[in-house]
Amino acid sequence: MLRGQVLADGIPGSVRFECPLPPFTCRGGMPLEKEPLADLIGDLLVRDGLLEAFLMVALPAGAVQWRVVEWPNGQPLPTDPLEAVREIDAASLRLPFGAADAVLDAQPLPGAEPRVLVAASPRELVEAWIEVFSLAGTQLERLAPAQSCEFLGLQPVLGPLARWDLLGLLSPHDGVTRFTLFRAGLPRFERTLAATGAALVSELKRSLDFYRRIDPEARDLRLVHSDDLPEAAAIAADLGARLEKLPTAPFDSLILRGLASLEVTA
Repeated sequence: MLRGQVLADGIPGSVRFECPLPPFTCRGGMPLEKEPLADLIGDLLVRDGLLEAFLMVALPAGAVQWRVVEWPNGQPLPTDPLEAVREIDAASLRLPFGAADAVLDAQPLPGAEPRVLVAASPRELVEAWIEVFSLAGTQLERLAPAQSCEFLGLQPVLGPLARWDLLGLLSPHDGVTRFTLFRAGLPRFERTLAATGAALVSELKRSLDFYRRIDPEARDLRLVHSDDLPEAAAIAADLGARLEKLPTAPFDSLILRGLASLEVTA
């Protein structure tokens, strides 16, 4: 699914579009058919008079792995965390692809302990998306990880939580539902669940039970979802937890809200 919204002078505009991807053009976040994707993007931008706009784009969540990296022995974070992350032992990131061939993004995390949120994607995948936007004739300014955008968009919700409380984010999108658990302001656990129905409720409960076994200090649970979730009432009843849809206005989605914050705070 492609979602778009105009941002001018830090203010979200009214031009928005939402369009499904053509079948078989993308798999696991990798563009397979670049020219049809480029044609679709170009047509949407031409339709709305945006072909000259500078684009900030969130990579598909399936294209990104993210990790929390703690700096050793209480050392302060380097001036350039990204360069420092490139120098650490690649095996410690436990990536499903070679770290030497990865494109990395690193954001310092708040708190007393020196930690960095690292997002990684295969270089081949990132270069493929850059080619798609080039074929579309666009001016691509930034490619950002979808998970990092969600994390930025969640800051108003994460900030007030006590360090032992859990926040669970359900992100239904493109036939699956991503479930991410946060504690003490940090992402702790992520799993892809069934998209709908009783299977979603069951898999969510199993994931929560598993996490509580490995983190017995975790206490209260607050669940939120970023898009429409028909199973919301069933989940709340089964788990006995609050479940609410996150307000994202004036943006179309949590990802777009976080993506925009990168520009506003830059």
